[in-house]
Amino acid sequence: MWKTLQKLLRRCDALLILLAGIISALLCSYYAPEGMGQEIQPGPGPLICASAAPEANVQGEHRSIPKTGPPVRFLMLNVRNYFVAEDLPRSKYPRGIKTVREREAVARVIASAKPEIIGLVEIGGKAAMRDLVRRLKSLGMDYPHSVVLERWGEDRALGILSCYPIAKDFSVANCLLEGRTGQRMLRGILDVLVEVPDGRCFRIMGAHLKSKKTDDSTAADELRSREARTLAAHVQKATRSMPWAPILVYGDWNAGPDEPSLAILTQGKTRESALRRLIPHDDRGESWTIYYKNGDLYSAFDQIYVNSVLLRRMGKEAQMGIVSDRAAREASDHRAVWCELR
Repeated sequence: MWKTLQKLLRRCDALLILLAGIISALLCSYYAPEGMGQEIQPGPGPLICASAAPEANVQGEHRSIPKTGPPVRFLMLNVRNYFVAEDLPRSKYPRGIKTVREREAVARVIASAKPEIIGLVEIGGKAAMRDLVRRLKSLGMDYPHSVVLERWGEDRALGILSCYPIAKDFSVANCLLEGRTGQRMLRGILDVLVEVPDGRCFRIMGAHLKSKKTDDSTAADELRSREARTLAAHVQKATRSMPWAPILVYGDWNAGPDEPSLAILTQGKTRESALRRLIPHDDRGESWTIYYKNGDLYSAFDQIYVNSVLLRRMGKEAQMGIVSDRAAREASDHRAVWCELR
């Protein structure tokens, strides 16, 4: 009887292992995390989608782009958990659906600045992006080109909207974390090349680093530093493969501009890949982008960095600012930041 029982248990174990393998395969095929960041929603005009690898199809590429042209306004905004019911959850954590009123407020904040290119943080996913595009269109703002960088295990995604074609998508959803074997950045690196009608190109990257809201602040700071170093290495590769490209890096860094975790961005992995932080202000001369009631703390977590190529093109009189629209508080706990690219 004991031998019979042992055989039954072994058969049960085998069935459980087989069932777990089937479920795992179904999940991997459904969510396909390696390719999730590559979707581009095209609009009118030619569009070329490249591989996600930063060097793919661009090694040795040399390009001459016009030195002058009308300003192209870029705006970044953390839209604070812009979740809609149509986007399937990608993590085990509970999430709330952003109210229609809050979503309309996000659209009004963006429309008030009239940007041509929008970098988004904490967009829920592709359905959430479609929802936002629809609301912006009702306000007279049309963005036919978009990329959403989704990653399995994290419901908050990075995204970009553009009036102009996205010529290449280099985004990396499963980005290996520097110095940690097998560990990846939670939200990856958004990276696209936008081409405007007069031939100018702008390479735009986005990131969302580890939050300060954790029980272990030391571990969070260390992880944020590694994510920043990983991003700096990505910028270095982009600079090496496309030295002519004006590069803009936006993000919610969850760190103030003077914190050590962000020093690597301004230092760069090489001199050529070092970035310069823009310092925009609102109409009252204030530069904060987020306010914490606990501690009555104002911080500039939302920042834009540019490389030397773009800095020279923008010039000393570069226009930039922070949106102080009345709808801003209802839209998000972050304020929108913008600058004009040349």
